[in-house]
Amino acid sequence: MPVRRKLSDLERRRRQDIIVLSAGGVILVTVLALTGALGWLEGISAAVLIAGGGLSYHAGVLATTRVSQPVGKAPSSKSGKKATRRARQSLIDALNQPALIIDGSGQLVAYNADAAHIFSLPAVRPGLSASSLRHPELLAHVDRVLTDGGQATCEIARSREPDQTWLVTITALDEHKVGARAALIVMTDQAPVRRAERARVDFLANASHELRTPLTSVSGFLETMQGAARDDPASWPRFIQIMADQTSHMQHLITDLLSLSRIELSEHQAPTTRIELVGTARDTLEALRQLAGRKHQTIAFDSREDEIAVIAAEGEMRQVIQNLVGNAVKFAPEGSEIEVTMGRSRDLEAAEAFASRNWAGAGRATLLSPSATLDKGNGGVAWLRVRDHGPGIERDYLPRLGERFYRVDSSRGGPVEGTGLGLAIVKHIMAHHRGGMAVESIEGEGTAFSVWLPAIHARRP
Repeated sequence: MPVRRKLSDLERRRRQDIIVLSAGGVILVTVLALTGALGWLEGISAAVLIAGGGLSYHAGVLATTRVSQPVGKAPSSKSGKKATRRARQSLIDALNQPALIIDGSGQLVAYNADAAHIFSLPAVRPGLSASSLRHPELLAHVDRVLTDGGQATCEIARSREPDQTWLVTITALDEHKVGARAALIVMTDQAPVRRAERARVDFLANASHELRTPLTSVSGFLETMQGAARDDPASWPRFIQIMADQTSHMQHLITDLLSLSRIELSEHQAPTTRIELVGTARDTLEALRQLAGRKHQTIAFDSREDEIAVIAAEGEMRQVIQNLVGNAVKFAPEGSEIEVTMGRSRDLEAAEAFASRNWAGAGRATLLSPSATLDKGNGGVAWLRVRDHGPGIERDYLPRLGERFYRVDSSRGGPVEGTGLGLAIVKHIMAHHRGGMAVESIEGEGTAFSVWLPAIHARRP
């Protein structure tokens, strides 16, 4: 129960007691006067004295009680304003989005560090004008909310960051004074939404293009065989072979798309299976030697550890090795060697150095940055590096490797068949395993792709 209410109840009980006692005294004096025990003059005087004493006591108790009430003491105007300002700033600082408060007089009374960065505002200063935001459309919405109340929304883009768009929500905050308001401004970053939308549009456009090309080829040869080449069966085997190749390309494309979709769906769920990575790599490479043999290439495998235990999906790790080595086989010249190296490092920095910083003067790009807690596992960091001796890749192309359908065929020795999804699949698999991915290349000498992920201690026999 609040203190104020307790004091009011106490006053009420004391008032009732005084009234009862005073009335009782007056009645007693009246009875004595009627019975003759007191004269009328003495009785009236006694009754007046009793009633006056009761009223005086009540007034004195009431005044003393109210003076002693700490709750009833009204705070000064200056301390109230300071408390309001601190409350506003605490509210703004608690938000994990850029936020500001503008009062009814158009003063910017509170904002957090994120908002200060966006609008280039100085340290918080009382009385800073809202015009410091330098955005007429936003200020117009703020004026409307301050006048009419309610809520308004708009989108703004900062000129120094043209790709950065913010959804701004302005909400009226009613103040204690009648008719006075303040406006709370909260900003939501729209860049991730826009990037996702662009990625979706690009994906649909690229997938449609990749499927349309072989379909057009198959359709064209079928029309030729039904029309101009109807009476030329000798040309049919060549047409059929081209159509078979195009059909195979579509099958690979659809398989890669389904694989990528499956990996993306489970990317937020970390794997839970314990596997031995060195043995998995040996088995996978053994199956790839036949592919390399078609170009008279050799695959050299060097592991600096006999066993490396990781928490991973074995099928996905096999796919990582298959895609990286498969790319090396495609782009490396006939008779060359493909080098696959594995190891375990104490921490993340050492793993990145061994895996992707081996060539002086090479162009480098980190395609996927792992979690900051990656090197805190008790087993260190496992890494794998696949290097070819092909034509290499120009520096400008390196950062885009891993994008869906992105290929740099012209920089790697001419057109090569592929879906452009192999590296994208590797990138998403490593994201699923909370790992990293990088590339380094020197034109004319070769390219090396590397991946790394958390390792665990091997089981003792």
